[in-house]
Amino acid sequence: MGRFQCLDCATEHHGATWCPRCRTARAQVEICRSHGARSVARCGTCRILIRSQSGL
Repeated sequence: MGRFQCLDCATEHHGATWCPRCRTARAQVEICRSHGARSVARCGTCRILIRSQSGL
């Protein structure tokens, strides 16, 4: 199961659809499994994931 981070409160958790801390249903980003951080544009793997998720 992936790890996610809420952009509103920066809490890391397992829920892809909402944050258990602030209970917001938006702004959840997957954390890069390779680096243990949020997806970043300079990571080649993250760039591929971002493109596939956005449909570009």
